[in-house]
Amino acid sequence: MGDVCQHLERLGDFPVTVEKLMRSLLALLILMFGVCTQVLAQSGETPLKVAIAGDAPPYVTDGATSGLEIDIVRQALPGYKLEFVQMGFAETAPALEQGMVQAAVNVLKKNDGLFYSNNMISFANYAIAKAGAEMKIGSIADLAGKKVITWQGAPMDLGPEFEKMFGPNGTQKQNVMQAPTARDLVAQFWKMPDAVAVVDMELFKYYSNKMGHTMAQVDLFQIFPMMADFRVGFRDEKVRDDFNRGLAELCSSGRYKALLQKYDVVQKQDICK
Repeated sequence: MGDVCQHLERLGDFPVTVEKLMRSLLALLILMFGVCTQVLAQSGETPLKVAIAGDAPPYVTDGATSGLEIDIVRQALPGYKLEFVQMGFAETAPALEQGMVQAAVNVLKKNDGLFYSNNMISFANYAIAKAGAEMKIGSIADLAGKKVITWQGAPMDLGPEFEKMFGPNGTQKQNVMQAPTARDLVAQFWKMPDAVAVVDMELFKYYSNKMGHTMAQVDLFQIFPMMADFRVGFRDEKVRDDFNRGLAELCSSGRYKALLQKYDVVQKQDICK
């Protein structure tokens, strides 16, 4: 007990030292804050919160830190500090409309007072069935009576005929499953013997390979037109214009083509033309 008291006595002058130390530390923090603020101001980067769907390689990977779409948006907006917020396929457009984010990737153009970019990417959606099922699918109408797995919101994205069959009031709405993520979509397809996946071929190929399957195990039916009407939606017109300029520069410089090669993606429609 005596040792403890002696120890406390020796600490008698310590508060003065702590006070000086805290003052010095506070001054240092204020200085660092000023420097950081100045650096950010000089960098000219404007924060921008961007909604994007969950991981869907090769388009979005590793928690939206890489992927073709991520690189396109980043390189088209060099003056912005982007924060990607992942959510379900069908949630990105509503998040933009409600002001939860300032931009949303891969949305369809609407007359809703928001600002939409030029087309940024194209997709090749197919009806995909297992080769052993020996299905014959020559049109959207041939999907009637079949179990269809697709992404959230697909009935609204794939045209009026598909919507009439698989939309909220569709004649085949009981036969459609809308998967929350790309991985779920492909996984469910391989679990169900007679399912038909309606999805982008590159995305389907990526996840199927990861799950130990090959494209030789499936039949592809091209019953949908190649889709290039996917844009980035913005709440601010200036940011939209900045993106369009950046996208045009990616195309003219050959960097857009280089990104396609980087991610081994073959575009069925050239958005740069």
